[in-house]
Amino acid sequence: MFLSGKLVFPPDTKEYLFEFKDLEELGSLGNGSFGTVKKMRHILTGTEMAVKRVRIVSSGVDDAASSRSMKRLKQEVDAIKSASNCKQIVQFYGITFHEGDGLVCMELMDISLERLYTAVHGLGYAAFDENTLGSVAINVIIALNHMKSQYHIIHRDVKPSNILLNRKGEVKLCDFGICGYLQDSVAQTQDAGCRPYMAPERLIAFSKGYDIRSDVWSLGISMVEVANFAFPYPGFTSVPLFAQLDLVVHGDAPMVNNPLYSTRTKNFIHYCLTKDLNDRPTFVDLANTPFYQYYNSMEDLSELVGAYVAEVLGKIESV
Repeated sequence: MFLSGKLVFPPDTKEYLFEFKDLEELGSLGNGSFGTVKKMRHILTGTEMAVKRVRIVSSGVDDAASSRSMKRLKQEVDAIKSASNCKQIVQFYGITFHEGDGLVCMELMDISLERLYTAVHGLGYAAFDENTLGSVAINVIIALNHMKSQYHIIHRDVKPSNILLNRKGEVKLCDFGICGYLQDSVAQTQDAGCRPYMAPERLIAFSKGYDIRSDVWSLGISMVEVANFAFPYPGFTSVPLFAQLDLVVHGDAPMVNNPLYSTRTKNFIHYCLTKDLNDRPTFVDLANTPFYQYYNSMEDLSELVGAYVAEVLGKIESV
């Protein structure tokens, strides 16, 4: 069993013993993989957190389902604890257990990319801010590359709801609940993740594994979705599996159809959505693109992103 019942709020190293009664619920933030996410406050310090609540014990016995849930929870906690030195991944604060549930306490951000682009579209903007989309891309790539190069971990669930932003202009990746460990740079489990964002090779039943480039595809799909204000495969979840396979594996890769985006951005997204795994770029390849180098060298990018997030949040909070 991993250590529980302690909270630490980096960069402070002070430990606080805690349990469920020491937390105050402030509202719902949504659903993550295998759990709900609440906004909660640590009563003693006043620190607000995102708390993922995962059901561990579904009955009065330690059955196989409970063991699998505990294994997934431990895997996620181990992953985000390992990433404590990566500022592009949400910080882990601590974990406790209550009435058969595991409560994972993490850094609270202001909004998910999914909610942000949906709000932007609803407010009548002609396009999602290109600088913010650029910041999303480079920060997600840094996070994914960190986990791969340092810990041989692949995320496997990159999508707009798992990319978080705040008014400080920070972009962070969250939800490592179904991450996998690479063996010789290859992952074997085919069915982990959200099917609409899966790369072609992950949808093919007889595929001999996949690697970090499947997350590159998922990033590309996420960027197309944000740029077009719509998921690129309409009705994907309502059609049979063979139809999903036909769309992704045999159909053309999605493209950005908004003319307001630069060729640099469109080319980058198109590069991420290379259908053949062997030709699809790695994180290193992406870091060498004009798109990545442009946004990675933009000194005021965080300020621009923070101002944009604050602007949109201000508008939706005033409605």
